[in-house]
Amino acid sequence: MEVVGTQGTERAQEFETSSMVRSWANTNPSTQGIARVKIRSVEGELRISIEGAAQGAACHWGEVAIEAVYAENAASRRGMAFVARYHFGFLETLLEGNVNAGLLVLAAFHTFLDGSRRSNYFSREFFHEVAS
Repeated sequence: MEVVGTQGTERAQEFETSSMVRSWANTNPSTQGIARVKIRSVEGELRISIEGAAQGAACHWGEVAIEAVYAENAASRRGMAFVARYHFGFLETLLEGNVNAGLLVLAAFHTFLDGSRRSNYFSREFFHEVAS
């Protein structure tokens, strides 16, 4: 069953996604979280790559497929939100992003899987478009 208004990335080309497909930099240059985001379209599939800011040094997360694209409403073909997931072995990060007023708002849900008893945590950051 497909939920109206959402589509997996294999059908993302049916959405107009140009507002998401670009390079983004965190509006907070001192972030200790996600510093840069790049979303690109590869043969109709949306892909995201993340550069984290780990203790002042760049930490590349790699590139993963965007799992689902969401329209602004059930009748729209304009993609404006997405879900992606990173698996790091000890940690899983679920990303939920949306473009609003020219900014990318990225919510991240971090879940530890290693039994370390660290608290799972949530972060939300804002990004502005930058040249690739």
